[in-house]
Amino acid sequence: MRPGLSWLCVCAVTLCLACEGPQGPEGAVGPQGADGDAGPTGPMGPMGAQGEPGAQGEPGAPGERGPAGVQGERGADGADGVDGAQGEQGAQGVQGEQGVQGEQGADGVDGADGVDGRDGADGWSGLFTVDTHVVTALSAGIDEAGHPMVIFTLTDSEGRPLDVNGVYTEGPISLAFTLAVWREDLGQLWSYITRVSASADGAVEVEQATSESEGVLELLDRGEYLYTFSMTLPEGADMAAPHRIAIGARRSLPDGSRAAGSAEIDFIPDGGEAMIPALIDTVTCEACHTGGFSAHGARWTRVEGCLTCHNPQSSNANTGHSVAFGSLIHKLHMGAALPSVQAGEPYQIITSRATYDYSGVVFPRPNTDCQACHAGDQPDAWRIAKGEACATCHDRTSFGAELPDDTWRAHSAGAQGMDTCAMCHRAEGNPFAVVEAHTPIERRQAVEGLHFAIEAVEGAAPGAAPTVFFTVSNDAGEAVALEALDALEFTVAGPTTGYVWRQTTSGAAALATLDGARYQVTLNEALPVEASGSVAVGMAGYRYLPYGAARADAVGRENGGNPVVYVDLAGGEPTPADIGFDKAACDGCHGDLRLHGTFRVEPAYCATCHHRQATDEAVRPDDGSAPASIDLPRMIHGIHRGAGLEGGLLIYGYGGSPHDYSHVVYPGALSRCVTCHSDDRWMNASARGCISCHDSAAARAHAALETTADGQEACGVCHGVGDTLGAARVHAN
Repeated sequence: MRPGLSWLCVCAVTLCLACEGPQGPEGAVGPQGADGDAGPTGPMGPMGAQGEPGAQGEPGAPGERGPAGVQGERGADGADGVDGAQGEQGAQGVQGEQGVQGEQGADGVDGADGVDGRDGADGWSGLFTVDTHVVTALSAGIDEAGHPMVIFTLTDSEGRPLDVNGVYTEGPISLAFTLAVWREDLGQLWSYITRVSASADGAVEVEQATSESEGVLELLDRGEYLYTFSMTLPEGADMAAPHRIAIGARRSLPDGSRAAGSAEIDFIPDGGEAMIPALIDTVTCEACHTGGFSAHGARWTRVEGCLTCHNPQSSNANTGHSVAFGSLIHKLHMGAALPSVQAGEPYQIITSRATYDYSGVVFPRPNTDCQACHAGDQPDAWRIAKGEACATCHDRTSFGAELPDDTWRAHSAGAQGMDTCAMCHRAEGNPFAVVEAHTPIERRQAVEGLHFAIEAVEGAAPGAAPTVFFTVSNDAGEAVALEALDALEFTVAGPTTGYVWRQTTSGAAALATLDGARYQVTLNEALPVEASGSVAVGMAGYRYLPYGAARADAVGRENGGNPVVYVDLAGGEPTPADIGFDKAACDGCHGDLRLHGTFRVEPAYCATCHHRQATDEAVRPDDGSAPASIDLPRMIHGIHRGAGLEGGLLIYGYGGSPHDYSHVVYPGALSRCVTCHSDDRWMNASARGCISCHDSAAARAHAALETTADGQEACGVCHGVGDTLGAARVHAN
């Protein structure tokens, strides 16, 4: 019973008894009087017969109440009398005071579980989104009023939806939209959205394709949006032609940095599958631009979107240069090799915000290697000569009757129309074909192939000259006579745990003799008497192209590769050198990297000379400058860091020739170590590798302080694998 209800129960009982008849309810017991003296109890007489009940008389006035006598024994119950007529309900008694609350009753049994309610809508995950973001275009079309529309999603790189306003998720996202139609007559995308751009002095006005962002943006679901363009398609627009919408998204993060992301979608307004030829694609660009790239204030990240604006209708008002994609990209990558730049005219694009000077760009492979970029879905299109494309690189070749000035040269076939190039420069089949002219000259020769292999090394011991057994063959597996070679060398270096010495035997072809189906040569220098551990034995060589030509008449060299084998001087299992990268990583950007006469090509062979003790001191001018390290990891890191080095990098090479790498701008993300390093060894931080990029005085001092006198480094204490400041965390992207 709940507290406070006991008095209600007493009252209810009182009301019910008042309705039973003449007898009123029993009153409350009054206070007990003092006990009197008890008299003797007399004997009980016999019970008489019960008489007829008499009529009830009028109630007399109550007399004074005497003292309570001793309660006698209870008599036998009499027979029930006839019920009397129900009297009128008595007046309600005065409510008594609330009784004392009783003890709490035992808990009742739990009721059965209710039915589960429906799941609520997912909330925005604002705390756990990562800084990168992804734009995905889902569908596109044209509404009844002619406005283009596109549905797209914004997520982080792990698929979590992003709020474009930056309220529910970190970092507001600025959007821009382009729209272009495929012009079959031009073989180009053509923008519907343009603006007029003026030169700095206002004297020149040009048209430029651009984007818009003033349309209507609607939230369809978490991270899913519908954008309706403010512009409408012009009257007469080809609704059966393929169209492309590109979306550029710039995310502004709290630390002041920006993240870029873009996407595009092709569609035909009248319906059907849109097929737009791809002369180049983003994947091809990312072979060198590792880790991605962005343009125009960290917004556009895909070539497919760039093509919607960078077409022949756009040019730079301040310089007059076309910013059509073909012209811009050809010139930008030619850079320092452009005839106009070599003639003293810089190649620049000047906007109201900045001057972009590409005159110092050096392409990391031969400029004639068109297939470095043209390797997408339509790789053969570049084979067809087009005057506008050719003139972007050959920008000091005159196709007219007169030369503008003495920095120009006349077209070898005289004045020609820019639309007639393909008549002579056919796709293939003559010396003037695009393919022939843009293939490195040594690859144009009919070559048999050249391959070196080391089969065994004998006699490798401290103080002894080892004998090397090797083969030389062509692509068909046939033996090649040593007399056909123009150079052959063997190099031995040790120990493999950290090279400190090396020996090279040049002119080895004259020293070698036949040993059945193979050759053998005893190197002309004994190993150091203090040599120990494992050593590397490698070979290199070449022959001139065309075969049999003298050096002065050669057009190229064919090399046999650089096989390297490892030998333990004590006769045990050899320990290979820890190189950390391979040639495939280099060739991803350099195509076919060949150095020092084009026949040193394998990093494992390069390391035998470029070890941690090696410097350019022997060939450096006596000008008081400190020798530069040519240790392979330090040198390669420094070269690729280039313009980002605080102290620059100047290395002297063969014959005292200077090689200044202070201008080098790496085309990818320098912090993305996995571009070159195919395994996890790069995660182990070391002063040797770190200070080759982090070359400030403070960084060098820090490395020195964390290295003991006997060369033990403490880098791993803070920069170990898994640490917040570990290489694996700060150099992962």
